[in-house]
Amino acid sequence: MPITVGGVFGLVFIGFIVAIILTRSPATGQPIANIRCESGEQLAIHTHAHVDLIYKGQPAAIPAQVGITSNCLYWMHTHQTSGIVHIEAPKESASRQFTLGDFFQVWGQPLSDRQVATFKLGSGDQLKMWVDGQPYTGDPRKIVLKSHTQVVLEIGPAFTDPPTFDWTSPQATQEAGTGG
Repeated sequence: MPITVGGVFGLVFIGFIVAIILTRSPATGQPIANIRCESGEQLAIHTHAHVDLIYKGQPAAIPAQVGITSNCLYWMHTHQTSGIVHIEAPKESASRQFTLGDFFQVWGQPLSDRQVATFKLGSGDQLKMWVDGQPYTGDPRKIVLKSHTQVVLEIGPAFTDPPTFDWTSPQATQEAGTGG
């Protein structure tokens, strides 16, 4: 009899553990560009970059909540329309170089020398790029986003001087300093 009661108790206990595991709300986002969507913030790697999009002289905002679902946060995401890209990854990603192409994949938007998000280059249009204030002529998908990297992607004509981002501004320090 004690063995039977112990066996039943063991099965109930195992069933209870399985039920807890199955009913937890998992991070349901599928990995994109080898970037996982986690149920909580990953702060072992925690940096911010800034991306400006300019189309024919007019700024175009990157949406808030890119890479954030109701269930999880991708390691690369936005909170606001400020252009700040949050890169928050686990320790095993310390040697990884996160790129602008990775972010655009998480965003679900194309990025090439002929299209930036929804902006397609037409006849006579050019894409000019700057990284940390310096002209960039390579593949935009390969721009590495390090801490405080500033990227400007501008489609024109009607070109402007590339803007600079002030990391000490109240908006930047508030958004970058509040976790997430």
